[in-house]
Amino acid sequence: MTKGELITALDTSMQGQSVLKLSSLIAQYRPDVKLVLDTCFHSKKEVAFRASWMLEYLYTHHPALFKPLVHDFLNKVPLQENLSCRRHFAKIVALLTAPKSDPVFAEVVLNFDFDLLIDTLFTWLIDPETPVAIKAHCAQALAHLAFKQYWIKDELLQTIDYLVDQESIGFFGRARAVRKMLKKLSAPVQA
Repeated sequence: MTKGELITALDTSMQGQSVLKLSSLIAQYRPDVKLVLDTCFHSKKEVAFRASWMLEYLYTHHPALFKPLVHDFLNKVPLQENLSCRRHFAKIVALLTAPKSDPVFAEVVLNFDFDLLIDTLFTWLIDPETPVAIKAHCAQALAHLAFKQYWIKDELLQTIDYLVDQESIGFFGRARAVRKMLKKLSAPVQA
């Protein structure tokens, strides 16, 4: 599949049977996932959004196709400025860092330097312009990463306490789940 073919396919409305259309696009073309990731930064917001949606679908339904791209994806998350795309990016990060993530990604999560990504997730989380769904995924991903970097726990709990009074009920539900997860996290043993 060429870049032009992908953009043409994603430049059409996907209402109604959207997931089926995405599935058939993937089955028909077996797109280069790098091409899909690059298209997530397309200047036409709708094309970028649909590419991000396709990327999330590839992650959840075809992890073997997504695996070669995971480092590139994680490095590009901080560059995403399209709010519609950020929702899918943040969700992929939350799924990728989850304790029950697909085992093909375990080594990546173990060895990747998440510092810039953690900064980005906190930035998105506290930005008043960020929609609640993105904030929920950011909080979830940060909670998962607290198992890797313990300092995140206190910072995230303080941030959630601050945001819970300002955000919608949708955020409140995720905040409760994140707090519960973080309560189970104990400080690392000092040698």
